[in-house]
Amino acid sequence: MAEMESLLARQPTEAVKPVRRDYTKLRKKFSQLFNAQQRYVNKWKQLRDYQLPFIGQFDGEEDQSEPYNGKILNPVAWESCQIFASGVMSGLTPPSRKWFKLTMENIDVAANSQVAELLDEREEILYAVLAKSNFYSVVHQVYMELTMGQAPMGIFADSESGVRFTSYPIGTYAISTNSKEIVNIFGRKYKMTVDQIVEQFGYENCPDNIKNIYDNGNSLQQSFIVNWFVEPNKDRKDKLGRRNMPYSSIYWVEGSNSDEVLYHGGFEEWPIPIARHTSMDLNGYGKGAAWFAQPDSQMLQKLEFDYLTAVELSVKPPMQAPSDVISTVNLYPGGITEIEGQHKVEPMFAVQSNLQDIQNKIAVTEDSIKRAYSADLFLMLDQIDKGQMTAREVMERTQEKLQQLGPVVERLLSEFLNPIIERVYSVLDRAGVFPPVDDEELLDQLNGQEVKIEYISPLAQAQKMSSLVNIEQYFAFIMSLAQANPNIVNKFNFEEAANTYGVNLGVPAKIIRSDDEYQEILAQQAQAQAEQEQQMQLIQAAQLAPQMASAAKQATDAANDGNPALQQWLGMDGV
Repeated sequence: MAEMESLLARQPTEAVKPVRRDYTKLRKKFSQLFNAQQRYVNKWKQLRDYQLPFIGQFDGEEDQSEPYNGKILNPVAWESCQIFASGVMSGLTPPSRKWFKLTMENIDVAANSQVAELLDEREEILYAVLAKSNFYSVVHQVYMELTMGQAPMGIFADSESGVRFTSYPIGTYAISTNSKEIVNIFGRKYKMTVDQIVEQFGYENCPDNIKNIYDNGNSLQQSFIVNWFVEPNKDRKDKLGRRNMPYSSIYWVEGSNSDEVLYHGGFEEWPIPIARHTSMDLNGYGKGAAWFAQPDSQMLQKLEFDYLTAVELSVKPPMQAPSDVISTVNLYPGGITEIEGQHKVEPMFAVQSNLQDIQNKIAVTEDSIKRAYSADLFLMLDQIDKGQMTAREVMERTQEKLQQLGPVVERLLSEFLNPIIERVYSVLDRAGVFPPVDDEELLDQLNGQEVKIEYISPLAQAQKMSSLVNIEQYFAFIMSLAQANPNIVNKFNFEEAANTYGVNLGVPAKIIRSDDEYQEILAQQAQAQAEQEQQMQLIQAAQLAPQMASAAKQATDAANDGNPALQQWLGMDGV
């Protein structure tokens, strides 16, 4: 069960044989979930048939070459989907660089250098676990499925890599949301052989028919549909145990008795974050790039068919010949046909097709599909990592596109990436992977404080660049005013501007000094400057001492020579 559920599930306080319960109500809810999903299936199939031939699995399909009947003559949508997936991955979760950082919600606590170093250490552990696991390969598949509207990803504890990730093809799952439009119900149907069922869930947990097949040695030949249902645990009781976690997780074989389940457990956090492109209602399902590109994609395939037909008619036009020689006509290249008399073999009509017009329309339609997938934007964003363009240049060139993509990015950050990091962090924390905090004062300071996730990926940075430009423009304005009124510079908070700029750029916490450290450095510099000035004064005094002594001696000598004014000034009256 370690591969399926959290290894860190809380253990019951005492060993009690579980009481068999009736799952009829739960199974009815599961069926209703998939009944609601059916109204989208035909649309998803249509999107697949005209755009994305390798996305999704419907009606128990196993051979993915079977459903494709030659509807796709131009693969620009599939190519754009790959660009979209690669673009989102390099823009939000690039494997080659850091794309998030941990900080504290409380600004004062976040400014503490010890807190920053602690979070940086845990951040490095998170990156190491993600790199060791299958996260980056699975998340790429998720981004490809996202073009359909939504894509789920399961997160489970793993004894080898720490965390294991799983993607689920569209058509195999159903979802629903709560009143806040947050997906909190997930159902899945998938096929497993008897051998796989016994291996994953254990022989003793299988229904009798599964056991019989396994005992007869036919475990690899027969398969069954396994149902998996995850939802908030409304029957949770105030005690420990895997059945009393915030989210319940139940597996059963389709068609088994209502009191027979393969496994009943749970999760401490929502284990299946759902990436959604655009959501417009409370049903949980989204609309993606493939939805927006579907009219153009269907038209594109028709245009490609017409283009190929026109080319074929030009190369191989319909021919006419007398009925008595038609059977002997050779239409192959270089073929010779012997005809007696005045009989002719010639085209029935002149083919005068304007291929250029069709090509122009195809090009326009292709561009429209690429825009629907944001392929042009992601190709430009990719140049950031290659050092060919700065984030500001990308923003200046694609400001409008970034604004259009902004809601999608924000949804992916809040609904998908945030739960991933929180789930992985919690799993590792319960496993004791993070080094303990020995400083009691630091622990007291962190008690009750909330950790905040800041995203520093190229796409997140490009989104934030607009605020940085505002800072730069305001600074330039202040400096222009300072030429007439130097005091106006005091209106600009240099320290806060430096902090904000660094945070938005994703500068590591170790590089940015805290406000306390900064003030301490200023105080040290002021003290050092004061000491230097005092030392300079002493040096100057030492340099002037011989001259002053010489002058005093001369004055004394002059007074001794009888100068009454000097005698009075020196206090030598009466001497």
